[in-house]
Amino acid sequence: MESGVLTRVNAGTGVRVDAVDVAGLDDASLDLRLRLIGRSRNRLDGFLAEVVAEKKRRTTSYDTANTLKSELRQSGQQAQRIMREADQLEALPTARGALSDSRITTEHARILGTAAQNGPLDEDKMVAAAERETPEQLRRTVREHQDKLAGDDECSKRLERQRKARTASFTETDDGMWRLFALFDPVTAQRIRAALNHKTDMAWHATTGRERLEARHRRADAIAELLTRTSDGEGDRPQPTTLLILADYDTIDHQLGNPRLADGAPLPQSEFRKLACDAEILTGIFDADLQCLSLGRQRHPSPQLRAAITARDQGCIGCGTEPEWCVSHHIIEWQHGGPTQQDNLVLLCHPCHHKAHHRNWQVEQHPETHRPYLRPPWQQPPEPPPRR
Repeated sequence: MESGVLTRVNAGTGVRVDAVDVAGLDDASLDLRLRLIGRSRNRLDGFLAEVVAEKKRRTTSYDTANTLKSELRQSGQQAQRIMREADQLEALPTARGALSDSRITTEHARILGTAAQNGPLDEDKMVAAAERETPEQLRRTVREHQDKLAGDDECSKRLERQRKARTASFTETDDGMWRLFALFDPVTAQRIRAALNHKTDMAWHATTGRERLEARHRRADAIAELLTRTSDGEGDRPQPTTLLILADYDTIDHQLGNPRLADGAPLPQSEFRKLACDAEILTGIFDADLQCLSLGRQRHPSPQLRAAITARDQGCIGCGTEPEWCVSHHIIEWQHGGPTQQDNLVLLCHPCHHKAHHRNWQVEQHPETHRPYLRPPWQQPPEPPPRR
């Protein structure tokens, strides 16, 4: 196997590519090649910043971005990042020289460039720290350094700059997943982190053993819960947002099929049933051109009906949780034609609601008390009282 190792000859002539048989190298030689590659990359990044800065001085940002996209085959976002980092290093000659000499890495230079834009910075002192510290250590050192240099007035200005720089984006990736990216000022970030950690911890305590998810999965679920659900008198419910889901109705089998989102992305039947259970849904009949032919029923009970159900059930029929923490559950599922009426509604807390929908627990009427209760699948229904 042939591979190349980049070694900088000088800033004027570029680099030399030496072909080596990687498979024939021992561990020490592999480590040496990695070290050489790292140094060459740092020097090339320093040289790139110099070239980009000079290009911008001679032309415009627009022309420079187009050159980066055509000559380096960079995306528009990558070209903007390269120009931004070149501008930062242009104001930090000591850091730029240390990068060109490979005394610091590109990540070190990026940290110093961002810090210089956010507040006062002793460049020589921080470059010296960068030469002996890892990027993670340098971030902490720079933050403490700037906190010492900044007075109360500078702290206020820095916080204001950070708040103005807040941003968020939600983009689709190549594999159909979606990436959420956001930047917040430190005060807002601490509030968000506290809420996120609390929600993540609740998810950990709500499960046991094999049901427990990895921390990264719980954190992603917590973000989704915080963004999409709210608490009110009806309990924990979806946010008042609109999610359009299309499905075809089979008039022979009397069931919905081919569920999909508005953009045509298909939905699994299990996810479709879950959304149909939790969402605020307005049913309708549409023709092939999506012209509305009929609109139908209301899913959630009125305040008066909710009060009547609360007076009857006194809380969750499965575990007795207070009514304020319960939702109104349709015994005959609403998407299957179940009416929003008192005899078809019971109070269930969220764990019991999950059991009813996903673990085959049944809502039944007790033969003696005539009150609804939640029966697990392994429990036999009680015997009816003897008839007189």
